[in-house]
Amino acid sequence: MSRARHVRIGNVSGATGDAPTAMSRMAASGQVDVITGDWLSEMNIAWNAIAKSQDSSLGYEAGFLVQLEESLDDIVKNEIKVITNAGALNTIGLTRKVEELCREKGRNLAVAAVLGDDITSDIDLSLQHLDHPEWNLSKLGLAPYCGVAYIGSWGIVEALNRGADIVICGRVTDASPVIGATAWWHGWERKDHDQLARALVAGHLIECGPYVTGANFSGFKALMPLVDLSFPIAEIASDGAVAITRCRGYGGAVTRENTIAQLLYEIQGELYLNSDVVADLSNVAISQAGPDRVDVSGIKGLPPPATTKAMIAAKAGYEAQAIFYINGLDIQAKVDMMKQQLAHVFRDHRFSKLSIEVSGSAPENPQSQAEGTVSLRVFAQARKIEDIAANKFKIPIYALRMQSYPGYHMNLDFRTMDPKPFMEIFPVVYPLSKIQHRVQIRDQVIDIPPNTVTAEYGKQRSYETAHPAPPEPTTRLALGTIVHARSGDKADNSNIGFFVRHADEYPWLQSYMTIARLQELFGKDWKPGCRVERCEFPHIFAVHFRVLDFLDGGIASSSRIDGLGKGIGEYLRSRYADLPIRFVQRGPI
Repeated sequence: MSRARHVRIGNVSGATGDAPTAMSRMAASGQVDVITGDWLSEMNIAWNAIAKSQDSSLGYEAGFLVQLEESLDDIVKNEIKVITNAGALNTIGLTRKVEELCREKGRNLAVAAVLGDDITSDIDLSLQHLDHPEWNLSKLGLAPYCGVAYIGSWGIVEALNRGADIVICGRVTDASPVIGATAWWHGWERKDHDQLARALVAGHLIECGPYVTGANFSGFKALMPLVDLSFPIAEIASDGAVAITRCRGYGGAVTRENTIAQLLYEIQGELYLNSDVVADLSNVAISQAGPDRVDVSGIKGLPPPATTKAMIAAKAGYEAQAIFYINGLDIQAKVDMMKQQLAHVFRDHRFSKLSIEVSGSAPENPQSQAEGTVSLRVFAQARKIEDIAANKFKIPIYALRMQSYPGYHMNLDFRTMDPKPFMEIFPVVYPLSKIQHRVQIRDQVIDIPPNTVTAEYGKQRSYETAHPAPPEPTTRLALGTIVHARSGDKADNSNIGFFVRHADEYPWLQSYMTIARLQELFGKDWKPGCRVERCEFPHIFAVHFRVLDFLDGGIASSSRIDGLGKGIGEYLRSRYADLPIRFVQRGPI
């Protein structure tokens, strides 16, 4: 099937638990041909693994089912296709629930399941780490519980070609629903790398929902008020030309700058690797095409790799935490006292991890108790539940309340001190040829062959600037006075993209934001030994960094408060830097 006009694809979920009204609003709007949503992350892959280990009927994202029930009538009325990855670790289970819902609502809809991402039965301890080829899965030191591979979009295309109205996937790549919908709509083939790459970038831009309509954006003040944000829509033409807009009638905005921020979010460098295509982003450009509308261009497509990423999850033990509050005078002395007491009560601990972290700082002469309060968080993990049971963590901590620092008080939600299971995640490289990619629809199972034209890709290109700017008069202010940033995570790695507002500011950013400068800006947070990769995107005035092994193992097992690394960019923007006076005079972001 091929159509002359562009396809309009609306995203209705950027993560598990996203706005429950997003699908019903998008379906009722009549503005889209296809609805997609991203319900999965490394975090809730681990959650679903735990849920499924406790009840084999679980393991999918039930929130999708609730949204679908509220939206089904408008989906049918407006002839909208729906593609979701909410199948998570139980795609067949969710497919059956959706079929049951359609029957109950009297809707004769074809529901397809895209399978093949579950590689649990084929986990091999020799599988190579995604970022460290010198490591293999045996380094994890734990028995693998389950594994999922990031599969591509051709199963989605096949399902739609066979008449599917709703396509349920598990761990397809984040952009696969958009690539699949667009390839089906326009009749693209696997060799159409430029078009597929453009759809890949469109999928990347809308898959986090409101992140491209004003959320998580360092320039948010210019877009205020930001309330009840609308969800994004990608318009993709037959040649792959991409425009990003949003569902009308709600809050937020689509601008060049917040689209740049989303483009830089969680990328790995100049090459965006995907199971179906590789997008070369080195010449990517974004331009404002009208109110709430941007055009994205300059994307070149390359053949896909013969491998994909897979995530192996292992039951790693149990964790618990407690939060204390400290205020008034002598805060550091009170922190020291608390740490001494904790060291004493935990002197014989058998935790696998113990983190004691202070957050915040109090101003002199605070005007309220809350303003003068900092928090101290105690976080522990243990391989065995008996090593973090109540008598090993909760009771010793609670017993300190009558012999601690002046003004002692703590979070009274004591449930956080009870042990709960956690998973560790190990990202590996997995051959696409070993994946049994298939589609199940109307009692038929169709095999999806792997790509025959592939290419090998090594490490991403990393470099300092080739265009140093001459020195000029500067003033010492927060970096974010004139520099935007967006940060995120992939497994244990943090990525941070910086960009400026004007073309004449870019040579300064290229020269100033070196790898050494990034390490300096991290201050006390810098972890010696972490590898840093750097690249540039000149047409969007951006410098991008990837910091490997920075997030304490990744969100499934991290002890960090910000285990997803979302706040790192904003922290770095708050650090003082030498800013050119002429740029500062233009006014702050």
